[in-house]
Amino acid sequence: MKVTDHFKAANGETLISFEILPPLKGGSIQKIFDILDPLMEFNPPFIDVTYHREEFIYKKRESGYFEKVAVRKRPGTVGICAALMNRYGVDAVPHLICGGFTIEDKDDFNELRDQLFKRGIEALLKSELTAHLGHQEGDKPSSSNIRNGFSEKTIKTSEGEHKIKIPRDREATFDPVIVPKHKSISQELEDCILLLYAKGMSNRDIIEFISHTYGVEYSPSQVSLITNQLLEDIRDWQQRPLQDQYAVVWIDAIHYKIRQDGKVISKACMIVLGIDMEGKQDILSMAIVEQESASAWSGILDDLKSRGVKDILILCSDNLTGLTKAVQAIFPQSIHQICVVHQIRNSLRYVSYKDRKAIIKDIKGIYQASNLEMAEQGFEKFKQNWEAKYPMAIKSWENNWENLTAFLEYPKEIRKLIYTTNIIESFNASLRKYTKNKRVFPTDDAALKSIYLAAQQIRKKWHKARFRWPQIYNQLYIHFENRIL
Repeated sequence: MKVTDHFKAANGETLISFEILPPLKGGSIQKIFDILDPLMEFNPPFIDVTYHREEFIYKKRESGYFEKVAVRKRPGTVGICAALMNRYGVDAVPHLICGGFTIEDKDDFNELRDQLFKRGIEALLKSELTAHLGHQEGDKPSSSNIRNGFSEKTIKTSEGEHKIKIPRDREATFDPVIVPKHKSISQELEDCILLLYAKGMSNRDIIEFISHTYGVEYSPSQVSLITNQLLEDIRDWQQRPLQDQYAVVWIDAIHYKIRQDGKVISKACMIVLGIDMEGKQDILSMAIVEQESASAWSGILDDLKSRGVKDILILCSDNLTGLTKAVQAIFPQSIHQICVVHQIRNSLRYVSYKDRKAIIKDIKGIYQASNLEMAEQGFEKFKQNWEAKYPMAIKSWENNWENLTAFLEYPKEIRKLIYTTNIIESFNASLRKYTKNKRVFPTDDAALKSIYLAAQQIRKKWHKARFRWPQIYNQLYIHFENRIL
């Protein structure tokens, strides 16, 4: 690094000038600060900084060899100027001269940065075209495809809008990587828009945020085009192959208001979460249907089967309409466990508040029993005490008895896993945090995009290995020895 001597002007003011030669590292910046810190006490009227990058120019001789004929130095000082502005503040130096461009305030610095950004993008595009054509500009073409001028394009980035020149080739086969064809937005802004959409913001809210934060204007249709790029990813995700066998699968539905044929109706997003035989937990399926029914659940289970699932050891759910029949038809060997917690809530719907404590005490005698025989004894006591007063509550237990008590056949490691659907209920609750701002979705695809993005935001919560899986697997092996693949 070379630093010219500071000197005093005729009026006695201190002037500072730098000429920095590469390589420029963090230590070099610190050396500049070490020199400037004591000099800043004299309030210099300007600081002139120039950083040169050496660029060797070669010329091809007739012999075929390249010979170095010149060394050209190009200024690249914006990084140093930014460091000085951060160190001493914009107002500390009246004039900061950067490669011949005078910086007096932040607007001047932003203008310089934009110029350098544009210059850098255009230089990269020229390099891409050179690689595509196979010869340098001015050299003899290696094919009939040659350079064919430029076209202008406005790109949108987090720093605002920039008009740049895109080089063209005669055969129109050049497809740049840094600024792809038919694309005018940076990946950073696309990711920002998708994140805001995942957080439940409407298209108009996203437009307002992007305009206020980045100064870039979008229309609702442009935002929709960006988020619609997700649909192909969602379709691929919905059709991905699954494991042959799953130890435990939870099924539930979450309801959303969706506009259809000029009306707003409630539709169900059916969600399937499973644990494979290695203890890995994942969302297996998400699909939107008009209503919960045996045929709808059959379609969901059929989809799992077509994607490679041959067997599900235990399937857990709330007492969902038509699900039991669908399970019997598609996976007849599966054990269907109805959530006990939901059953208790449903039972209490028929009970007056003053009787609830007594009824809960009797119900505990059922689901806290150590085996099926003791559970049956607990149910008889519950029935004798309350059937006359609350026959609907008793009937609900009787109608679903086999599926409510299936968990009692297994040891506590498995019982804790299957007696409730809290795991998928927790997932649904997390989804609602992201989708609650959308009261009504315009289409099924809009709802699916929002739900899918929300699921990706909370991926760490549900895509994981199950705690203490070896103990659980050993117990499953004992009870399902003939079925484990």
